[in-house]
Amino acid sequence: MPELPEVETLRRALLPLVKNNICTEIKFFRKDIRFPIPQAHLNRGLLNKKVSDITRKGKYLLFHAPKGSMLLHLGMSGRVVLQATIEPQEKHTHVIFKFAEKSYLHFIDPRRFGSISWIPESGNHPLIDKLGCDPFSCDMTAKAMKILARKSRAPMKSFIMNSQKITGVGNIYACESLYHAGIRPTKQTGRVTMVQWEKWIECVQEVLNKSIASGGTTLRDFFDPNGSKGFFSVSLSVYGKEGQSCPKCKTPISRMIQTGRSTFYCKLCQPA
Repeated sequence: MPELPEVETLRRALLPLVKNNICTEIKFFRKDIRFPIPQAHLNRGLLNKKVSDITRKGKYLLFHAPKGSMLLHLGMSGRVVLQATIEPQEKHTHVIFKFAEKSYLHFIDPRRFGSISWIPESGNHPLIDKLGCDPFSCDMTAKAMKILARKSRAPMKSFIMNSQKITGVGNIYACESLYHAGIRPTKQTGRVTMVQWEKWIECVQEVLNKSIASGGTTLRDFFDPNGSKGFFSVSLSVYGKEGQSCPKCKTPISRMIQTGRSTFYCKLCQPA
């Protein structure tokens, strides 16, 4: 699944193609993906309108038009690919947008867990209204997290992956940031100290920034609009490395299942 760095990589790649350009054509190839595609709203609010900016909220991208915004989520396997034609070049192409001559953005999603929605001028939408703090937000402080988690009995990994608490941290970066912060994924969140929160915030921002600089983590489906793969996966310390030596202490990396997902950690370096 594309996580925050992959979505931010996509946003940065799309900016020169889309920002301050007019969407002159939209072609739909199905009525729904995960949710119904609001074709009438897109034709009215985006078609023949200038996109002033693309911003990110968690794993969502917002394409800002004069009277609303298109909201894009990649889901499990979504991609946005730059092509020179309005005609689909791959199976599972659901929507195509034209922003310049021979510059067509194809939204492709084989598993159809992605979504395209429309946000009115109010800026409110149920998909993003309850999202928590972004890891790069000025609101992401140890004090704020300590207050937010003070009564939580949830395991730390589950808490930081809860999008209503902290948005944009998926499984890969949860494992990596907890490892570098030295926090056991099963530690009860309400017992995480201020010092540990400070360390985790520092580590998650560092891990995410490194991944963004590398173009994201390519494990299965993610590509940027030009078809380039990310290469941060070669820098992962624990994710997907069960049985391999810990980079710090050489203890074999352990794996367990939390809420249906694999968690990778070092028993020695993450004692509590």
